[in-house]
Amino acid sequence: MRRSSELLKDLDPVRDITDWPSTPQIDWAAMQGGPALDGAGRMTAQLGRRWRRRAALGAVAVGVAACVTGAVIVQVTGAPAPVFAATPPPLRLQYDTGAPAARDTLLRLAASVEKQAEPAPPRSGPVSFVQVAQWSLDFSSGESGTTAAILPQVISVWRAADGSGKRATVTLGPSDLDELPDAPTLLAVAARRTPTAETYAAGQLAFSLTEPTPGNLAQVLYGHQPLGDPAVSTARGIADLYRWAAVDRDVRVAALRLLARTDKVLLRGTVTDRLGREGLAVSVDSQDHGTRDLLIFDQRTGWLLAYESIFLRKPEKLPVQAPAVFSYVLYLAQDRRPDTNG
Repeated sequence: MRRSSELLKDLDPVRDITDWPSTPQIDWAAMQGGPALDGAGRMTAQLGRRWRRRAALGAVAVGVAACVTGAVIVQVTGAPAPVFAATPPPLRLQYDTGAPAARDTLLRLAASVEKQAEPAPPRSGPVSFVQVAQWSLDFSSGESGTTAAILPQVISVWRAADGSGKRATVTLGPSDLDELPDAPTLLAVAARRTPTAETYAAGQLAFSLTEPTPGNLAQVLYGHQPLGDPAVSTARGIADLYRWAAVDRDVRVAALRLLARTDKVLLRGTVTDRLGREGLAVSVDSQDHGTRDLLIFDQRTGWLLAYESIFLRKPEKLPVQAPAVFSYVLYLAQDRRPDTNG
C-alpha cells in the first residue's frame, strides 16, 4: 500500500525525467505478457538503470517487452523508420492561437459561482468521494531497451477528514478495448470490471495536513507542487485538489481567483471535453514552451471537468509527434458519503 505522498507524486506527468535513453522507436510486434505485481502494485522483477516519465496516477516501471497488469506495453527499438506512439487528438479550442489572458473571464466566473446558493448534495456524510477517468502514456527504459505503456483507468477515492479511506482502481488492458479508446468506451468497459481496492489508515490518504479552505488554498496547493514555474504549479495543484477532495463552493471560488491572479494563464474559450461536456478552458504553457496544461471548468458551478497534459514540441528522444496529448483526466463525480462502502 502506497502513502498518499507517493500517489500525489504520480499526478505530475513530467516531474521525474532524469535521464533520456538513446533515440527510441516502437516495435508494436514486441507486445507480450510480463511479471506480476507485489502487494504495493510494484513489479517484482528487479530493474537495472532506468529513466521514467510519469503520466498521471498509475505510472509504471517496466523492462523490455514487459506487461504491467492492465497496461499495454510495447518495446521501443532502433527501427530504421520512425514509429510513433498513438495519442488522442488534441481538443478543438475556441482560441487555438492569439488566446487572450484569462484573468477577467475567470474573475467573472468566480463572482457568478459565489452568488449561487450551494446546492443540496445528493448524498451527505463525513467521507469525501471523488471519481475520475484517465488515459495516460508512460515511457520507461532499462539496460536492455525502452518500452511505452498505455494506461486507461477509472479511479475512485473515498477519504475521511483524518486521512483514512479507500482507493478503487479499474485498469484496462489490450483485451478490454482498442489501442486508443474514446472516453465513453473507456467508461462503459470499466463499469463491467471489478476494481482493485486499497484501504488506508488515518493520515495515509491525506491530501494535505490541513483541509483546503479559501484562506489556505495557495499554501495547500503549493505544498505538493514545485514553485519553479508558478503558473504551471497553480494549474497542476488545482488538478491535484480535484483528484483528492469534494471541493465545496467557497474553495472552488478561491481556486478560480487564485488562477486569475496567476500570470501566463490564457483563455481558450468554450471547449467540449472528451465526454461531450461543454466548459470554459484555460491553459498554462511551461516556461520553456515544451508542455501545456489545459483545464476545463463548468461555466455554472465552477467545478473542474477535465485536465489535459500536452507536449507542444516533440521531446528529443520520445516517440511522439507534437502536439501530443500524453495524459487526460475526466472528473466524473464528487460528493460526500456516510462511509467508504458506497
